Amino acid sequence: MNSDPHLNAETFSWQPNAKLLFLVLLMMPLLISLGYWQLDRAQEKREILAEFKANQESQPVAFELLDPSVNLQYRQVQFVGELDASRRVLLDNRVRNGRPGYEIFEVLTIASSELKILVNRGWVQASLDRNQLPEIESVTDKVLLRGSLYKVLRGGLQLDDGVRAVESWPARVGWISTERAAEIFADEFFAYQLRLDSDSVGALTTGWPTVSVQPEKHTAYAVQWFVMALVLLLLTINANSNLKAWFKFKMSKTESEAL
Repeated sequence: MNSDPHLNAETFSWQPNAKLLFLVLLMMPLLISLGYWQLDRAQEKREILAEFKANQESQPVAFELLDPSVNLQYRQVQFVGELDASRRVLLDNRVRNGRPGYEIFEVLTIASSELKILVNRGWVQASLDRNQLPEIESVTDKVLLRGSLYKVLRGGLQLDDGVRAVESWPARVGWISTERAAEIFADEFFAYQLRLDSDSVGALTTGWPTVSVQPEKHTAYAVQWFVMALVLLLLTINANSNLKAWFKFKMSKTESEAL
């Protein structure tokens, strides 16, 4: 029997480990699918940012001029109506610059319609005492509000805040949407909420991130998953063959022939 490792490495040989290959066959599709999922997320974020830019650059329009048949997400608008400060909603656990707070929601009744619109006036800092709610200056009489329309994006984890019915105001909730507002206020609501601009009447601390993660970061995550899949493939080939010895033999033979 020849024990010379160079002779054994002259030809590439495959020596599969069934258990290891089974594990790799489970992991490889998962890693690749995670990579493509991140690429899909990157494309979604690019579309959201493009939509935001296009609608933000448009001139503000009144409620009567809105076309409900088109996507109105981030559309600049100006609405005339009255805010109801007597039934205020505080969206809990809103953190800005490391400080906990609330986003303040009130209902606007459009002057030219009986339809209600959920208005996000902005953010206020919360007290360290959970029993002490922030004091918010009310907006009285008929006013002109300026801002952009927003509909809560689907996806993500929605935790149950335990609120089934509002017994007293202001109401503190863990999540809010126009659909939930219709249940809380027992009224019909416009499909989009209104996020106030910083210079609008009634605005508090405004400004919301368009996307939580930029497309470039999703692409970087995808590259990481694909690299992990490639490394797993190379390690699998090495563990189930004489690849390392064969490669060294080829390199040494090439160097010898070059001399």
